[in-house]
Amino acid sequence: MKFKPVICAALASLLCISQTGCASPAPAKKQITLNIKTTPIGLGNIPGVGDAEVYDMLEAAADKFKAQYDKYDVTFEISRYFYLDEKEQLADKYGTGEAADIFYSGSWNLPTYVARGWMVPLDDIIDEELRSDIDQKIWDQNTIDGKVYTMPFQQLQNTLMVNKKMMEEAGLEQYIPKGDTVAHWSTEEFELILGKLQDSLEGNQFAFMMYAANNQGDSHIMTLLRSHGSTLYDENGKFAVNTPEGIRALEWLKELDAQGITPKGAENMELLDCMSLFNNSQLAICVGNLTNLWDAWNKGLDIFLVNFPSLDGNGYATSSTNGFCVFDNKDEDKIQAAKDFIRFIYSDEDLMKYSLGTLPVNRSVTEAYKDEIRMLQAYGDNNGNVVDNIRNNLGWQGVRDVFYPNIQALLLGSMTPSEAAFFIDESCNAALEKGRAEAKGE
Repeated sequence: MKFKPVICAALASLLCISQTGCASPAPAKKQITLNIKTTPIGLGNIPGVGDAEVYDMLEAAADKFKAQYDKYDVTFEISRYFYLDEKEQLADKYGTGEAADIFYSGSWNLPTYVARGWMVPLDDIIDEELRSDIDQKIWDQNTIDGKVYTMPFQQLQNTLMVNKKMMEEAGLEQYIPKGDTVAHWSTEEFELILGKLQDSLEGNQFAFMMYAANNQGDSHIMTLLRSHGSTLYDENGKFAVNTPEGIRALEWLKELDAQGITPKGAENMELLDCMSLFNNSQLAICVGNLTNLWDAWNKGLDIFLVNFPSLDGNGYATSSTNGFCVFDNKDEDKIQAAKDFIRFIYSDEDLMKYSLGTLPVNRSVTEAYKDEIRMLQAYGDNNGNVVDNIRNNLGWQGVRDVFYPNIQALLLGSMTPSEAAFFIDESCNAALEKGRAEAKGE
């Protein structure tokens, strides 16, 4: 019977080995560092957070993502770069150890990066629920050659802001919209309103904005060129302002200048100058977005919104979106982790709140907070009137550099409206062609 303890010990040993095998540690997760870069984009006042910028949102998202992610062991390096440093921080560092894996921006250079094969399309993380939650016009803005390269997160929809008191003093109450809605004036109504406003103003006050000192706000001036029926582009995607409709719009801008409806010396003014005049009640109508609107309200101004004028009376708004882009750094694990991180953000209610300080792109977010944030629903309802002047064109910075000098020359009188139309088309189309060539490395 002495063998029994030996057998028991052997069985115990086997049981121990068996249990150890069952409880062996899982393979270590692959360690990945995601390098995220952003410009210092402000996100406004976020419910429950306060004033924030994109950097704050990314840090909050990184912490929440790491706490639940089990595919890789992810570390985040998040940094800001100044707007003018994009080439140095993104393009020049591509293919190096300092390359960005994700960047958050509304970069006009993105089409060039896509043309060079640097970017990853994001369609595989867009399910039908997410796609239907965002307006198709916003998807179109972020689509190049049929693929989505920017996951849109927030937008700045620009309409015109109107000083309600000045309208009332001019006897124009009938054109003031009811409640928190966006007004829609036809071009004919707009001309009538500007004339009556100017007749009622005194001293150094003006009815309508105008500026041409630099390229800031150039897309807004382009939208005014649509006021008399111009489509801005032809069917081949080339600038086509040199048409009867485009020339008439330029004639109109010059008439407003000659009549003193726009500020004196507008050719030497920039967008911020007009916004300053508006906030000082020296300008009745100026461009603005939700952030500008809140600033005006906080200054005690009674403001309402109207679209840019159109012949049909629906009017136009412009919109630019910011969102997440992923670089193709030839590391499939990094690309997967980057995509998982981005998609996670859209599943988290607290992170989606960061879009509320400007304007959400997601209908579900607008619907959830429309009763808490003034004008949120009105902007959402106005998405159907948004026009895209940029259209993901290659070389857009070059377009900006050559467009405004033509408007400046028009206001100075050194170009006629017909000449300005001709040179806008010639210079802007040359800039687009140059951008296409540079994207191909030619």
